[in-house]
Amino acid sequence: MRSFLSLWRREFAALFLSPIAYVMLMFFLLVTGCGFYWLVKENQELTHSIQGLMVVIWSCMLIVLPILTMRTFAEERKNGTFETLMTAPICDTTVVAAKFAGVLSFFLLMCAPTPLYLLIIRWIAPETIGVLDAGTVLGGYLMIGLIASTFIALGILNSALTSNQIIAAISTFAVMSILFFGGLFEPHLSKTPLVREVGGYLSSALHLMESARGVFDTRSLVFYLSTTFFFLFATTKAVSTRR
Repeated sequence: MRSFLSLWRREFAALFLSPIAYVMLMFFLLVTGCGFYWLVKENQELTHSIQGLMVVIWSCMLIVLPILTMRTFAEERKNGTFETLMTAPICDTTVVAAKFAGVLSFFLLMCAPTPLYLLIIRWIAPETIGVLDAGTVLGGYLMIGLIASTFIALGILNSALTSNQIIAAISTFAVMSILFFGGLFEPHLSKTPLVREVGGYLSSALHLMESARGVFDTRSLVFYLSTTFFFLFATTKAVSTRR
């Protein structure tokens, strides 16, 4: 446990030692702030603004998560610290878990100011008090955390498979985009019920919009937890092979 905490602090602090953290923080807050302003201004139905805010946060993840995860292992090999890390008396599972926890902690820190937008909605429209119940808000943020966990694990896996950070970021962005846009457009492009059902099941955007409406399906919980553990397990095997 002590080794995990030491590596977690190292990974979390390393993000703030580079300009990436500050650029991503500025980008995330700027896009979500502008998106929130536009949604509230254009939508008479503020419940749609709540759902739209969740989708805006997810859309930012398409850019933020590949950039945050591309450096986890690829940068270690670039700087020549990967060999030192692998020869330390630490198991591969601890290394992978600490890097995953470091990136996830930073992402949660980025999302920390966004509940203020919901308080603003409640302030400008008191009638949304019934809509902004704790269950709906927590369900939406829980789904964001589950989706982020899965794609962070995917990005770490891609970073472990290549020494090029750009390749790792592009491959992560490609898979995230397929799951996002494919799930939205597949029902209109295919007449096969099975394909439409699978496309809707894999679409993280549809899961997010459902949770923002207060509908939380336990199948989504199982899906994202299982895929997260699978990607972390695959990353551990990739690191063991390079060892």
